[in-house]
Order: sequence, then C-alpha cells, then structure tokens
Amino acid sequence: MRILFVCTGNTCRSPMAEAMLKHKTNHEVKSAGMMAADGFPASQATAEVLQKKGIPLKHQSKQITTELMNWAELILTMTRGHRDGLKQQFPEHAGRIFTLKEFTNPEFEEAWQQLKQAYINLEEAKAGNHTEKLITIQEEIAQLEGRISDTDIFDPFGSNVSVYEKTYAELDKYLDILVKKLENIDR
Repeated sequence: MRILFVCTGNTCRSPMAEAMLKHKTNHEVKSAGMMAADGFPASQATAEVLQKKGIPLKHQSKQITTELMNWAELILTMTRGHRDGLKQQFPEHAGRIFTLKEFTNPEFEEAWQQLKQAYINLEEAKAGNHTEKLITIQEEIAQLEGRISDTDIFDPFGSNVSVYEKTYAELDKYLDILVKKLENIDR
C-alpha cells in the first residue's frame, strides 16, 4: 500500500512517521506538509531521536501536491486540522484521508457513527418539542464528542529532544496498530 503522512511543515511529525513506518514494513511511504517549504531536512531533534532508535532518515521536506495525493492510497494526517484542510483542498480524495489516530482506533468509527445518530435524534427531538429527551441527547453528544476529540499527534516543533521522544512514543503506539491493521487489509 502507498501511504502518505501529512503534517504542517514536514520537518518533525510526518517525516518521523514516514521513517518509522518504513522501518517497520515494506509499504511505500512518503510524507509532505500543508505549509512546507521544499528541500529542508528534518529537524535536528527528529533526526536525533530516530538515530537513537536505529531508524535511518533520508528526508527533504515537500509541500503537499496533487501528484502526491494521487499517488497515495491512504493519507494519514497528524491533526484534524490537517485532515479537514486536505479534504477541503482535495475533496476527490476525502474517503482516503484520516488522522492517524482515527484510522487506527476501532472505537473512533463506532463513536463517530453514534455521534451522527445522536445528532439525527437531536433534530427529531427538537422537531417534536421533547424537552427532557433533548437534555439526554445533548449529554450523550457531549460524551461522544469527548471520545473522538483526541485525534491529534502532539507537535514537538521548537521543543527539546525529550518532547520529540514523547512524540516518537505516541507515533510508535499508533504505527504498531497501523501495521497490524495493514496486515489484515493485505490478507
């Protein structure tokens, strides 16, 4: 599978995720940035963290392009903002764009479906003027929105190496789940 990771500047999170997934699998992996300038190396801290883990890094930053979007079979972003921006800029690819966390979290899809249904129920309750039901549904919506709100990978940009190590650990957790999910898709 051809996988594209996207973050903001393509110097921290997405190149780290790209290098890590290349190290874990044989899938084709690239990365790009929503606001990246072409040709810059990954941040020094990204390179340092990956080197400590024995993961090779050959990277030059790139701006997201139509060609990269067309190349990718799966586009995984680091934040909801990146996801939403890509869906707006490339609506023809919307079905292949997810945050890394939402794609790897089986509970996310279930909560998302429940949230959509809760909003339908809310509109029906409003139309029927059911005040007690409205309060119950609004509480359900708040609870469901809380379950799906944590979809972003922390941005370590400008921080010290220890913060990059935390981002590495967060990525590692979700990339391990991604590898298992991709193995099931490949079967």
